[in-house]
Amino acid sequence: MINCNASTEWCQLMWQDPFTRCHMQIDPEPFVSACISNLCQSPAVDGLKCHLMEAYARACHQQNNITVEDWRSTAGCAAGPEAMCRDKFCSDHEFCGVSYDGKAHCLCRALLASDYRSKDKFGEPAVCSHTSASVTMYCCLLLEKGIDYTRLHLNDESCKGDIDDKTHMVSFNFDRDHTCGAIIKANSSKITYKNVIMTPNISSVVTRYSNVQMDFSCHFDQPDPEGLAIKIKDSPVIKHLTSGEWDYTLTLTAYTDPGRTQPIESSTGVLLNEKIWVEIKAYGLEGNTLSIVTESCWATDQLSSNGSIRYDLITAGCPNPADSTVDIEGNGQGTSNYFSFNMFRFLGKDSEIFLHCRVDLCVQQADSCIQVCDQAARRRRSLPTIDAKGDPSIVTMAWA
Repeated sequence: MINCNASTEWCQLMWQDPFTRCHMQIDPEPFVSACISNLCQSPAVDGLKCHLMEAYARACHQQNNITVEDWRSTAGCAAGPEAMCRDKFCSDHEFCGVSYDGKAHCLCRALLASDYRSKDKFGEPAVCSHTSASVTMYCCLLLEKGIDYTRLHLNDESCKGDIDDKTHMVSFNFDRDHTCGAIIKANSSKITYKNVIMTPNISSVVTRYSNVQMDFSCHFDQPDPEGLAIKIKDSPVIKHLTSGEWDYTLTLTAYTDPGRTQPIESSTGVLLNEKIWVEIKAYGLEGNTLSIVTESCWATDQLSSNGSIRYDLITAGCPNPADSTVDIEGNGQGTSNYFSFNMFRFLGKDSEIFLHCRVDLCVQQADSCIQVCDQAARRRRSLPTIDAKGDPSIVTMAWA
């Protein structure tokens, strides 16, 4: 409990003997004011009282070689660790004092420590990301429990704490590349990175250090695939077309498997970078006479096939050489063909994506309709003779 009146009265002892011999050289007012301000905010257990008065006595001696005799008796301060503390740097949340081992250490000020003491903690909770974890603790709080931070390590004994020389806080870290012995577990709902901050195993029959084993783990919810899934709006897409004398139906159907047995429906979720297969099939054509050739397929950010953004998957009957995920099979061999690619979205865009495919009819003359692509260069080596009457057909599929 803080008694500001008693603290004020005690600080004003610096206006009295034996401090009066120093008054002519150093004004005590700043020291008295600082003493009152500190003690009215900090409990007496902080150990500040004698340190604040020591500051005035030391200033007198250092600046004017005046020794304030017997000030400890006047102030009721026993001989303390000041001599040992003169070369010791303590951070803002610490003060120098004698610890349990009889030596001078940087101890925690009460304003910092009270919160952590009540919760039996040494610092803030671990900071976790999906690739790393770190935890930071106050050395002065560890010291109160007789714990030497230099002896602590993670599961991997080579992973020790890093000390900040200014704040006297020690940090333990591990990440995906340097796990420091962390055990990684995963189930359908959670991912756990489990590690432990501990002291070395003791082989002796006696020890003068506390045995420590502190949990240092991170838990993450597994991402919900359904929440991240892309939905294809309409599959199959069915379009009735007339090209010259030919009336036929063109379908565009997406599948999740290369055998094209599992069609994608509007309720089916597809993840980014997941491979899908798209089959283009014509009904109502004479298979011995005509073939369909997928001349090109491209994606836009608008329903119009001339959107403001365009990304090519198939060009000139062959996969876009800039996209290694694209493959096409059976192009020009009959009334159906299919291609595959890994699902994507436009960078920085949350709008729908529209896939457009241009399909030509080809009158079969030997193998003239078959598209032959150089897989190394991913370009067509020879162009077939396209001899269908009418305009090429464009069929469009959308996903979001």
